[in-house]
Amino acid sequence: MATPVATVFSRGNIANIGLVENVEILCAKCPDMLTLLKLELEKLVRARNFYLSFLVLIGFVALMLWGFYTYAARKTGGEAVEQFKYTYESKQYFNGLTFALYSLLFSFTLLLPIFVSMSAGSQIAGESRSGTLRMICTRPISRASLVLSKFLVTALHAALLLTFFIGLNLVVGLIFVGWGNLELYPGTLNLVDAPGKIMRDDALMRFGYAVLTGTWALLVIAALALLCSVVFDSPAQAIVMTIAAYLTLYIVGRVEFFEHLRPYFFTTDMDFWRDVFKPEIPWRNLWHYACVCGAYTIGLLLATIVIFERKDIVT
Repeated sequence: MATPVATVFSRGNIANIGLVENVEILCAKCPDMLTLLKLELEKLVRARNFYLSFLVLIGFVALMLWGFYTYAARKTGGEAVEQFKYTYESKQYFNGLTFALYSLLFSFTLLLPIFVSMSAGSQIAGESRSGTLRMICTRPISRASLVLSKFLVTALHAALLLTFFIGLNLVVGLIFVGWGNLELYPGTLNLVDAPGKIMRDDALMRFGYAVLTGTWALLVIAALALLCSVVFDSPAQAIVMTIAAYLTLYIVGRVEFFEHLRPYFFTTDMDFWRDVFKPEIPWRNLWHYACVCGAYTIGLLLATIVIFERKDIVT
């Protein structure tokens, strides 16, 4: 007759040490992911960097609003040059949706990857530096489960940052700039080759799509930072190496001399998230590059788990 789970796992009903060891092995193979995620979420919420990232984003939006407002006033006041005659001479071009798009594109280049690198890069290395990693690994949980739980919490942090940032930009744009249609022109944004337009309601939907595609792209950075967090025992080293790798590939990929290498950089594939702001979304290309980013993320996670499983933890 089958023994109830509660009876089996009760130490008072275990007759010998061998059975105790079997139970511990069973627990190690079947860890409670929900408990792990809850613990990691509590660590995330208690971390100062969690709140600092949101405060910095608020400051960035305020700075963007000041720059956008003064720039728009100057350009629509008669200082527009000939090459920008279709954009900056028209006050309709400058509205809350345009402001939100500019702010999002500029921040996604550097600001958001830095915050994701800080969050993921301190996950394992932070535990090692504080001396708690060895104690955690002696508990009946697999190292793979620990890595996955930390990655999921980092992914949640990235999604919250992007959702908050996009929502804040839209609200600030509505209040201080005013809404309208999203006018797209060749130039700074590098989204279209010919003038185009996205109607207001559709444009708001596109920003919702950007939360999903942007978060998915940032997961590549998160996985890379988590790998560095396993390789290096110092959180600072893990974060710096992640940011250095990202910036190196990003900058080199935009130098004309290395144009033939650009398709092989993950930073090039990450740009797929911008396609949701094109007048006609190229769904086929979007799904293709989303799958490529997914492959990068999974590959980096597998490498992280393999290295972490073999790592000798002495602190």
